[in-house]
Amino acid sequence: MADRVQIKVHDKGPYEVEGAERVTYCGKQVEVDGDTLWLCRCGHSKNPPFCDSTHRTVGIPDNPEREAKDIHVWEGRNLRTYFNPNACMHVFYCKPLKALRAAELAGDDEAAREIARVVGGCPSGALTWEAKVDGFAGPSGPPQTPVTEADRHAQIAVQEGGEIRVQCAFDLDAETPERNDGERTTLCRCGLSTNKPFCDGRHKKREDGFR
Repeated sequence: MADRVQIKVHDKGPYEVEGAERVTYCGKQVEVDGDTLWLCRCGHSKNPPFCDSTHRTVGIPDNPEREAKDIHVWEGRNLRTYFNPNACMHVFYCKPLKALRAAELAGDDEAAREIARVVGGCPSGALTWEAKVDGFAGPSGPPQTPVTEADRHAQIAVQEGGEIRVQCAFDLDAETPERNDGERTTLCRCGLSTNKPFCDGRHKKREDGFR
């Protein structure tokens, strides 16, 4: 298996993925046999998650021009967290952070470890953390997020009616958001994102049976 999965974004076309051996779609394992994967990016393929060239008919809209937002930094006692709104896909696994941060500032070291776990579960990589004190290593186990066991261990996990989650070391031929660790990101496959190739959650607006 290649050390890093290679992802190429074809202009107005699909994603070309090389080196991925553990791939899921709708929570179930996909047989890939080491082949090159051509993943749909327009959201209209009749053979999802794979490209069937429908993009040549429906097209893929360009991103609108917009100003980049500043990164948000939170300072705790044990750790520092960063939030890059330019990478967020609004899946809201981070909802527990408000209460956890208050507990951490009040002296709860277990809350600090839980903050690191929640941040580590951010699929888009919009959230990251770093230790502020010697010896703080975060949680011992993997992030607990509401996905299937197959998805949890996949390198590429294509969500039903949603995004492509890259969950391994990868190289992408597009500029990645600041502070991305190169091991997790979420890619748009519905065609609606205004931050392509990255997901911004707009697949939730589709009402046409998109899978």
